[in-house]
Amino acid sequence: MASLEDLGKNFKDFTPSDNDGVTRIIQNWGNELIKQLQNNLLKNKSNASSSLSQSITPEITQPATGYNLSIMMQDYWFYVENGRKPTQGGGSGELYKNIYEWIQNKRDLQVNVISKSPDRIAATKSLAYVITRKIHREGTKAKPFVSPALKQVTTQTLATRISEYIVESLTGN
Repeated sequence: MASLEDLGKNFKDFTPSDNDGVTRIIQNWGNELIKQLQNNLLKNKSNASSSLSQSITPEITQPATGYNLSIMMQDYWFYVENGRKPTQGGGSGELYKNIYEWIQNKRDLQVNVISKSPDRIAATKSLAYVITRKIHREGTKAKPFVSPALKQVTTQTLATRISEYIVESLTGN
């Protein structure tokens, strides 16, 4: 059994930045969160091309004050999570460009052939225009996948795992 004095020495010598155990705990928790995000996208039927789901990756950095876990994903995640309000007078060409690319990728996957025929290109542009116009006119419904995932894979769980690890490291159990 360790004395309080020994425990104090252990605590003084404990430097999480030198120990990859905390990093592994954060990575594991981040992977659980990512899996839940991907499952929620599937459940919400918000994973049409699977590009959003596939783009979700963890990025752990270690500034002087601790650890940061960033979950990286394509920018349009915000519109899936929160929906999109109708816009007056159209909007940016970015939405059209993204929808055009999505249609091309979707067709390439379904047909398993890349066709550059003028008819195919014109049809793709026309379809992208119609979808973009409808989104600008009506908006889109929110299909939350981030907030439910954070309720299922809580930061409290992460904090508990890290604190248990630190206690085990200090006490030698």
